[in-house]
Amino acid sequence: MGISLYLSIGAIIIACISLFWSIYLGYRDRGNIKATSKISYNGPDSKYFHLQVKAVNCGRRPVILSMFGADYSDGTRGGTYIEKECGRLTENEKYGITIRAGDSDTMSPDGEEAIDFWFEDTLGRRYKVKNAKENLKKLWGKN
Repeated sequence: MGISLYLSIGAIIIACISLFWSIYLGYRDRGNIKATSKISYNGPDSKYFHLQVKAVNCGRRPVILSMFGADYSDGTRGGTYIEKECGRLTENEKYGITIRAGDSDTMSPDGEEAIDFWFEDTLGRRYKVKNAKENLKKLWGKN
């Protein structure tokens, strides 16, 4: 067991560390959307509520949002396309939508209510909106 054995073991360890480091950087470098929702009053004197939906790019690569959509109570899905200028999110950039009960985003063409929201990017990945189900129930119940 000479020095060549120790050098080859050291080279294997360094290669493994390099492999895991590059995997970590590749994972961290991709675009990643965090979508949240919050319910609040329309104004200080108003008794009506509205839902604020925000999407933030937490990744380092730009993400282009192509659609804001909803799952409806009858099991169907539908969505609205987002303009390219508005939907391009660079690192830590936000995109927001304000929704009131009865808006076209909350109702299907058949009159069904929305039960969940999501965003879709140009690669076809869907990002569910956190707390959307609970906040939509509150929105339907309070207006």
